[in-house]
Amino acid sequence: MRPEDVRDAFAWMETVVALPPATAVEVECELVHRLYTTREWERTRPMLADDFVLVGPTGRAGLEALRRTNELMADAYEDLQAEIETIVSDPAAPDVLYVRDHSRGRPRDGSPALDVRAWSRVVLTADGTQVRELGPSSVIQSA
Repeated sequence: MRPEDVRDAFAWMETVVALPPATAVEVECELVHRLYTTREWERTRPMLADDFVLVGPTGRAGLEALRRTNELMADAYEDLQAEIETIVSDPAAPDVLYVRDHSRGRPRDGSPALDVRAWSRVVLTADGTQVRELGPSSVIQSA
């Protein structure tokens, strides 16, 4: 994945509204923190439900799309990181989380750095042990 492709994907996310509802309150979710910090697919995969869905610019995709996206991002950026700033959820729908993160990375090809804040929707399984759906995401700030 080329950095300009990543920027195009983030441009799409600027048109998507995946913002938390006004009734959302801050929550903790260790699973989401682990998902955001784990880089190896063999450690990521058990955190995802078998019917996992990734919602992105091309629609809905499955596990393989997330694996490939993660690989492409790691190849494009030498120091990619996403810092979770907050996690919120509507008490009426506790399995639907909204994660605000700050993603940064330096492209390996020398193009402009990635520096984006976004909200992402994360749906957990009923027992809260796995992620069932990730996305869409809404970019709220980009540098």
